[in-house]
Amino acid sequence: MTELTSLILISCYELCYIGRFICKIWRIFFDNSLSMVLTTLETVHEKLIRLNVDGLKKIKNINWISIFIIIVNIMVIIITTTIWIIMQKHLIEINDMVIIVVLNICQCFCFCEYILLISYMKWMIYIINEQIPERKSCLSTFRDMYLEVIECLHQVNRSIYGVPAIVGFIGADVAEIIFTIYGHLLFPRAYINDPHLVFAFIALLMKTVNVIVLYTIGDATEKEVNRMSLVLHQRSLIEKNPRIKRQIKFFLLRRLHEHYHFDLYGMCHVNIRQLFNLSNIAIGYLVIQVLFKLNKT
Repeated sequence: MTELTSLILISCYELCYIGRFICKIWRIFFDNSLSMVLTTLETVHEKLIRLNVDGLKKIKNINWISIFIIIVNIMVIIITTTIWIIMQKHLIEINDMVIIVVLNICQCFCFCEYILLISYMKWMIYIINEQIPERKSCLSTFRDMYLEVIECLHQVNRSIYGVPAIVGFIGADVAEIIFTIYGHLLFPRAYINDPHLVFAFIALLMKTVNVIVLYTIGDATEKEVNRMSLVLHQRSLIEKNPRIKRQIKFFLLRRLHEHYHFDLYGMCHVNIRQLFNLSNIAIGYLVIQVLFKLNKT
């Protein structure tokens, strides 16, 4: 049991740094793909502006809580990193310190970029869903814009940010949460003092909030995308044109067989239920370790 615990903790520690490194390398290789996605989203946004959509000025469905958390996250990273450099400048070499700081800051900005991009696409889908029942423009126009945004969402979650999100945003953060709770809070070593506990608690809080924000955004985006079926059904009830009604029925049938799931790289489903499952696994492992320690003593 001791060897297995050591192996898990070592894997968690290594995953924290490997995940951050993968985020940077992967992001560099897919920079052109991200530029194409942003260009497509800009084109869709311009189409919505030309259609004189009312919701564009209000922007009421952007997740302001997520944006606030991102701002706080950046501020905490900068402040804690500065304090940590001042406290550890005599214990750690400059090169190692620079590498750790760069990895943490780049990880933070990659996470923020991904959350803002997903929030932006979710907001655009919300605007399209709100306009369909109002019959202000041709249904095929909103359908094409909707499909373009969904395609961009697929590209972001599969190729551009699929692996970094799994390894860096989920794997590394959960590994750091487990490592911090086990090594600093439940079973602290003798060398861990008050400053270490403060930094450990701040890191634990930040990583927990990041994981919750990621899964919450994924769950909300999935529900907003699938709300299109309900919106089309509402439009079909009030539509009198037989040709448009046939278009709605055809698209509803297509949506029925293409129920959207917020998946990362096609293998990691991100929603609230999966967050509960992940939490149960992490908590179960820590409870087993506590019981093992109590039984051993």
